[in-house]
Amino acid sequence: LKRFSSSPPAPFYFFVPHRSMFHQVIARLPARSALRVHARGCAANSGAPESVSAEVPPATQAQLRAHAIQSGVPMVGFGVVDCIVMTQVGSTIDAVLGQTLGISAMTAATIGLFCSDSCGVLFGGTIESVASKLGLPTAGLSGSQLELAQVKKYGTLGRLFGVQCGVLLGSTTLLLQKEKKSTDKEAKSE
Repeated sequence: LKRFSSSPPAPFYFFVPHRSMFHQVIARLPARSALRVHARGCAANSGAPESVSAEVPPATQAQLRAHAIQSGVPMVGFGVVDCIVMTQVGSTIDAVLGQTLGISAMTAATIGLFCSDSCGVLFGGTIESVASKLGLPTAGLSGSQLELAQVKKYGTLGRLFGVQCGVLLGSTTLLLQKEKKSTDKEAKSE
């Protein structure tokens, strides 16, 4: 393997006999892969030719809006699942095990949070696949545009708004629960 004398050489150059082969391998990787992003940064630092132009075109308002929608809609589903599982499991544990084992309401809520976070991880792929089949607008952003601060901000705001809407929708199940205190008072009076 050939060592290059440029300072500092990219670490990947040590494993590839020719720079042209290195760039061919990197060009075949997905645009947002960690190896490609790292190689692009190493190539810029080592003076190697850069295939991506230095000037990244800004995203349009339509692209930013579509990116926020694409980022937010799956989070609505996650918020609904998270809230429903947490409230239902937490209240069930509080009612069943709370009195039997002397578990506080906060401990029951923590167990409900544990279960809801686990369900979020387990069903995350399903929620995202359902969201991808909804026919949402595509942003059409390039890999370099996805790294722009404005694009990241719109994606974050879309996810934030989406999870907040999902939690509000999931919270509506609390309206369907029977009031626990009235049944306890009736049981004590009998």
